[in-house]
Amino acid sequence: MKKILLPTDFSEISINAIQYATQLFADIPCMFFVLNVYRIPYLANEELMDQNISQLSAMEEEMHEASKEGMEKILAHLPENKNHIFETISDYNLFSLAVHQAVEEKEIDLIIMGTKGATGAREIFMGSNTADVIMRNACHVIAVPENNSFKPPKELLFPTDFRINHDLKDLSPLINLAEMNDSVIRIVHFSDSNDLDEIQEQNKRNLDAYLDKIPHEYYTLSVSDFEEGLNCFTQSRGNIDMIVIIGRHYGFFERLFFKPKIKALSFHSRIPLFVIHHLNE
Repeated sequence: MKKILLPTDFSEISINAIQYATQLFADIPCMFFVLNVYRIPYLANEELMDQNISQLSAMEEEMHEASKEGMEKILAHLPENKNHIFETISDYNLFSLAVHQAVEEKEIDLIIMGTKGATGAREIFMGSNTADVIMRNACHVIAVPENNSFKPPKELLFPTDFRINHDLKDLSPLINLAEMNDSVIRIVHFSDSNDLDEIQEQNKRNLDAYLDKIPHEYYTLSVSDFEEGLNCFTQSRGNIDMIVIIGRHYGFFERLFFKPKIKALSFHSRIPLFVIHHLNE
């Protein structure tokens, strides 16, 4: 049974991600762990400590009950599915620590969470929580943008430079997703040159062999800016349902998540991103 972690802060964005998860895996036996993390604000904590420790305990208990009630309300509005089992986790903790602890203790296979899209300089892509989860947890993550209405991911975009020889462990989540949804994989190579060297050619042949039973096509875009290239390709295709990236590309993640002023790319706010972590790192 697949074990999936669903963090929520009761926002529409997080609830949409939970709905996306249950629809994506509607036909797959899953154990969903719905996680809500809460904390008393630091200043309120200090003030209460100065007054009465019992007030602090009472506030914690009240927040805990509100957390449980909020998650039960979310679950009550989900359609029944005999393949799905739910467990709720209310944790008084820092968000990143709570997620890491849940991943370890529950042996989570996948995290699915909502993310707010960037609009100009208003936001860093994905928000700090989603970026932190992707970078700091050895667990696959699907980030679902706000306002994204679920549809089966029939068109998967897989960017690569053919410099890494991905093995079956790397590619299994991509292959499983494609098989589950009868998807086509669009493999995009971003380069200043159309020519591949000997190593790249061999890695391409290996990738071709692993994807032998999956419909897939190769594309080369001669652009130097990776983010701009992704944006142009998704706009030109118009029907990409999910971007899949393997987590060895940490340089890309660092640029994408942590630039102080990231440019607004339209796919940020509308296409789910599936980050597959290389399990041997």
